[in-house]
Amino acid sequence: MSFKVIKPGFLTTIQDYGRFTHGAHGLSQSGVMDEHAYGWANHLLENSPTDAVLEITFGGVELQTLDDCAISVCGADLDFKVNNQTALSWHSVQIQKGDVLSWTLPKHGIRAYLAVKGGFDTEVLFDSRSVNLRENIGSKLKVGEVLICDSSNIEFDHFIVPQYIPNYDKDVVLRLLPSYQYHQFSKAQRVLFFNQTYTISNANDRAGCRLNGVPIAIEKSKMISEGMSYGSVEIATDGLPIVLLKDAPTIGGYPKIGTVFSLDLAKLAQKQPHAKVRFELMDIHQAQKQRLKFNQFFGLD
Repeated sequence: MSFKVIKPGFLTTIQDYGRFTHGAHGLSQSGVMDEHAYGWANHLLENSPTDAVLEITFGGVELQTLDDCAISVCGADLDFKVNNQTALSWHSVQIQKGDVLSWTLPKHGIRAYLAVKGGFDTEVLFDSRSVNLRENIGSKLKVGEVLICDSSNIEFDHFIVPQYIPNYDKDVVLRLLPSYQYHQFSKAQRVLFFNQTYTISNANDRAGCRLNGVPIAIEKSKMISEGMSYGSVEIATDGLPIVLLKDAPTIGGYPKIGTVFSLDLAKLAQKQPHAKVRFELMDIHQAQKQRLKFNQFFGLD
């Protein structure tokens, strides 16, 4: 089965679970920004939990279906339609050859995920199908491009009950695991960090999210660059946080007050500039327990 790209949208790329084995060579983790929506999109089709999907950012996408197939769309409400008729999200959908799928403008959230039974069959680069534009690995969708998928045509009728669908309009609280240079920040600096509401700036992409707020007064000192993990919160020289995301570099030299719990980053991935963000501390054992529960449910190693 396959899809032909009629309109590629603002930023539409193939993503999978990520690129985990090449950090030592300077390659970013990459992968989907919203693991929760991605997990459900594949789960509704009984796919492998790491199958590749289409990550659609801000909409503006139109695809023509070249074969009958089963799909699911999870994540942001980007006004998903089939043949110009509103279609179900967070639900498996059977589509026919010639159907036109479209996503227009964001209503709630900014990133939607299109999964197809068997996953998208694109080139594997460095053990992942994930596109990373900053590292010139793969490319955005192009007009006329044909996306190849698994050839199976199995019908599904799976859905998520409404109370389990995320509310992307809620303010985000990011739970932070103290790490890196946490104890090098003074008590006053930490109080200021945890007791204010930040706003997401326009400097917000797949590499990182810069936040606006009251700066933390820090002494400017040279620091040797060190390895960084997904979710690290750097405090830049202007005293403001930068949350590192999927396409972030693997090393950096700003002091880091901690690391955001990975599942909370899915919520951050759905927020537009000017949205409000707060931080609170999280216990490592609680984080491990919640992450294990998530991984077991979706069948992740």
